[in-house]
Amino acid sequence: MPTSPPHDLLSLLTLETVDENTYVGSCPPSMRERLYGGQVVGQALRAAATTVPASHLPHSLHANFILAGRPDEVVRYEVDRIRDGRSFMTRRVVARQSGGAILNLDASFHAPEEEVDTPGTALPQILPQPDQLDRTTWEAFGDVRVVPLTRATDPARSAMWIRAESNLGEDAVLNACALAYLSDHNPMDAIIASHPQGLAWDELMSASLDHAVWFHRPFRADEWLLFDLNAGGLHDARGLAMGTVHDHQGRHVASVAQEGVVRSPR
Repeated sequence: MPTSPPHDLLSLLTLETVDENTYVGSCPPSMRERLYGGQVVGQALRAAATTVPASHLPHSLHANFILAGRPDEVVRYEVDRIRDGRSFMTRRVVARQSGGAILNLDASFHAPEEEVDTPGTALPQILPQPDQLDRTTWEAFGDVRVVPLTRATDPARSAMWIRAESNLGEDAVLNACALAYLSDHNPMDAIIASHPQGLAWDELMSASLDHAVWFHRPFRADEWLLFDLNAGGLHDARGLAMGTVHDHQGRHVASVAQEGVVRSPR
């Protein structure tokens, strides 16, 4: 079992091998009461990718958060090799701690093909660039710059420029795992912003229910990425945020969706 806590994102995404289908990930020191969901998603994708040949790259993941993870305990990842096809391979991962399963993740891997490449959605032009924004202080493994938005014009939107601080190189799988880690930062912000009491977010009970990422084009997660998400309102205490990820060159490299629960004070 890993004994030393990870000191950067690269070490966070480096898993200990138990056997050919089982891996263990460490947790960084944290003041949080709950384990950051992006960590479990990123490590689960890394575990799945470890069982797939280098010829196939992640193109989508769909995860369900089952229980809040403990930040003071390692996470065990059990991989089920669902299907190995010529073009696509499918893996299912269960993340566990001592209290039981905390996440299920399905990941699909695709062998790249030489086909037409048409542009995705355009990069929003009116948003400030990251060098015009202040860095937040609450993220250890990434540089996060929150784009200021007003409820009058963007009542259910959250936009952030984010980059990993580790040098990830050109490894497509590692960069996909890093983006998966980073992608859990702002979906709930968009959902909470759609709540009438959204400005008093610390008085609301909120939690992520599920999470999905689609990878469209090659990218570097250690270079600036704009995560721009909008929520579609709330019903039955649940809201859905969906949005795009663009690189600093304006290419639409990924899409993200997350459903979350938001409850008013009782």
